[in-house]
Amino acid sequence: MLRSIFFIDPPSFCTTVEGLVAPALRGRPVAVAAQGADRATLLALSREAREAGLERGTPVRLARKQCPDLIIIPPNPELYARASRALHDILKIYAPVIEPLDYGHAFLDLTGTERLFGPAADVAGRIRRESRSRLGLPLSIGVAANKLVSQAATAVAPVPLLEITRGGEAAFLAPHPVRLLPDVPPKVRQRLDDYQLDIIGDVAALTERQVITVLNEAGRTLLARARGIDMRPVLPPEVRQQFQAAHTLATDTNDLGVLHPLLRRLSERIGRRLRQRHLVARRLSLRLVYADFTELRKNAPLRSGNLDVELWHAARRLFTKANVKRIAIRNVALAADRLLEADGQLDLWHTPSETVRRATDLQSAIDRITTRWGGAARQRTTLAAQ
Repeated sequence: MLRSIFFIDPPSFCTTVEGLVAPALRGRPVAVAAQGADRATLLALSREAREAGLERGTPVRLARKQCPDLIIIPPNPELYARASRALHDILKIYAPVIEPLDYGHAFLDLTGTERLFGPAADVAGRIRRESRSRLGLPLSIGVAANKLVSQAATAVAPVPLLEITRGGEAAFLAPHPVRLLPDVPPKVRQRLDDYQLDIIGDVAALTERQVITVLNEAGRTLLARARGIDMRPVLPPEVRQQFQAAHTLATDTNDLGVLHPLLRRLSERIGRRLRQRHLVARRLSLRLVYADFTELRKNAPLRSGNLDVELWHAARRLFTKANVKRIAIRNVALAADRLLEADGQLDLWHTPSETVRRATDLQSAIDRITTRWGGAARQRTTLAAQ
């Protein structure tokens, strides 16, 4: 089924909301910043402040010099959260799945709702009109087949509603700078600058071999994004929390005979939830909390992304790297993130080897045994497979 993903972008959300409760601020250069701090920076800007040349992160003292008429107000998180909830009440009418981002911003997955609500562009138009009439909030909405392109549409389009039709993703992204792509690490950006690759279309024109030669495995992700390919699902917060598992020990300990089996149970719990939702994770993170309440964190990339054996081996490697203190451990937590839809990830990242195929088949068999016979049978089967 073709996906239909919206990105909801209320321009200058915080300052617009402030203007709704204080009309005197409308049409003025307004910025949100913490007051009383010598090094305070601008956290949010109105359109007028941006037109004056100000940017987020600008120190307040410099902003006042650059824009003498600037009005600076303290942040009001409760107001912004209340406005976000009111906007989401409208979005919930149309979208079965909502992934909120910053205040007011969200991804919507309307896949399969066309027969109920009509074409995607019509739905986006109705959402914009309802937001304006009921809340006074203007919206920009990007409509595409994935999160990357729908968000990019609101970032580059001069119009409040832009739909990128399926198949046109790469052509839409091609003329824009690489900084439009999400999650490009600084080291990758630097390498691209070294090769004077600052336009998305120039990156998309490279072969996979060329990109991997320059950027190693990170090049696969970059090349896919440059070509408008993005398998990230739209996930609400309550679903994302399912891919986190933590346990507080009854007695603080450094006993590997206790900690290693615990890591295994946590990694298997995450793997089972990933497979149930047909997702894979590209990264696993470990957090250790010691008896003195200090914390250590480590993360590692994943290849298959939802197999128990890989999650368990990654968790054990992370534990070895993170457990550098002699103090007993009180809490262990694992989290899987950088999630992708499993149905398309193998074609996107690599052709699965025979080893990967066999591991996947074995995992499926273990899951079927667990479903029928319970956790004890799962443990015996896993031990037999080692």
